[in-house]
Amino acid sequence: VRCVAQMVNSQASNIRSGWKNIFSVFHLAASDQEEAIVELAFQTTGKIITELYDKHFPSMIDSFQDAVKCLSEFACNARFPDTSMEAIRLVRQSAFHVHESPHLFAEFGGMENDVAVTEDDRVWVRGWFPLLFSLSCVVNRCKLDVRTRALTVLFEIIKTYGDSFHPHWWKDLFKILFRIFDNMKLPEQHTEKAEW
Repeated sequence: VRCVAQMVNSQASNIRSGWKNIFSVFHLAASDQEEAIVELAFQTTGKIITELYDKHFPSMIDSFQDAVKCLSEFACNARFPDTSMEAIRLVRQSAFHVHESPHLFAEFGGMENDVAVTEDDRVWVRGWFPLLFSLSCVVNRCKLDVRTRALTVLFEIIKTYGDSFHPHWWKDLFKILFRIFDNMKLPEQHTEKAEW
């Protein structure tokens, strides 16, 4: 983790195709129980989202889903509640980048073989859907305070950016939302339901 963090801190502008691997390392570190490992990985991930996305988002677009999964994993590490809340905030900040750069998702070359996905839908498939789905996973997996925050941010993102969603994207979005509330149909003995 320290080597990867050093590489990001010193060579971020030179990294082109390695972002997926970087987020994979931090994704593994996110679920660790060792505070120093989680903290270093999260600090570096935070720097990527808050600083490097502003400068290098076009070259990092192919790793966006990996970044969101990484943040979701940080959010679900119950040992570090402050990190969990901050990770959810970074997911919200990532939504801003999706909203500001839909053309990057449309232009991204990693999907040209998938003829079923139109250029207009690529921002949904590669940007919005993974982001919203990751928040729904946090809502379904984590402790009550983290779930509540994730649900709040999920609805804030929908309220803020939902007017830019195409009508057929809403079908997928409702599936995500209904999946969250379907968990409330669990039998009473499940602790998750008892916490709600």
